[in-house]
Amino acid sequence: MATSRLKLLWSPEAERDLGDAYDYVAITGSPGGAANLLRSLEQGCRSLLDYPHKGRPRSELTSGLRSMVIHPYVVFYRLSETAVEVVRVLHGRRDIDAIFGAD
Repeated sequence: MATSRLKLLWSPEAERDLGDAYDYVAITGSPGGAANLLRSLEQGCRSLLDYPHKGRPRSELTSGLRSMVIHPYVVFYRLSETAVEVVRVLHGRRDIDAIFGAD
């Protein structure tokens, strides 16, 4: 596996999204399930360091935005020369257009 020079950054909104996802699963399911979910989401996001173009472009939402599904969540991120910035981590059933203010 190639060594990545990219850094993984989390926006405050993405950090809050992770906390919300954890809380929801811990309350409605189990703390163990919530921990597994976080681990899966974090591993998936770390994979972007080696494969930053893995996700699909989502310019219809915001210029330069990409997304990748980690079922049932969708990770939205931006790329720069030095970093992958996770912008949001949203459940796939959410109204994505409304959240990003797309027409």
